[in-house]
Amino acid sequence: MKKVDFKRVRSLLKGVCMGFVGLAAIVFFANCGSSKSASSTSSDVVVQISEYQLSDDCALLHLYRPATKIGVAVSFGVHIDNEMVFMARYNSKTTVRVTQEGLKTLWARTEVRTELPVDIKMGHEYFIRCNVGVGAFVGRPRIVLVDNSEGRKQYTKIRSK
Repeated sequence: MKKVDFKRVRSLLKGVCMGFVGLAAIVFFANCGSSKSASSTSSDVVVQISEYQLSDDCALLHLYRPATKIGVAVSFGVHIDNEMVFMARYNSKTTVRVTQEGLKTLWARTEVRTELPVDIKMGHEYFIRCNVGVGAFVGRPRIVLVDNSEGRKQYTKIRSK
């Protein structure tokens, strides 16, 4: 009877398992950076992928999620009132054109719901940073209105995909 080398068998199994884990990670993260935009059904919010143009009849909301080490695999939808306008994925951004003034509520939910009220004024730009904070099971969404000069620097660092 031939003796089985258990160290060698364990090493081979470990290599096969790591290969499956690596393949699963590649498949899982393949779509994490892509951002698709659908046309809005609401008449006052339009998601734009291409270059944006600021005018007196609209306001621009630049939503972005910078590359940070916390919550890399966590993504969440950012809504304006009841409409999702941005999927906050790791290192992603979009610009939303709003054509109606007034108080709008931006919100997101993972474990908990986070809200940010923004008083929209025509002809203004707003930079909204989306991050993930530490949560019990899944990261908690954070939505912060950022100063225009700081927000523009952070927004332009993110490359469009």
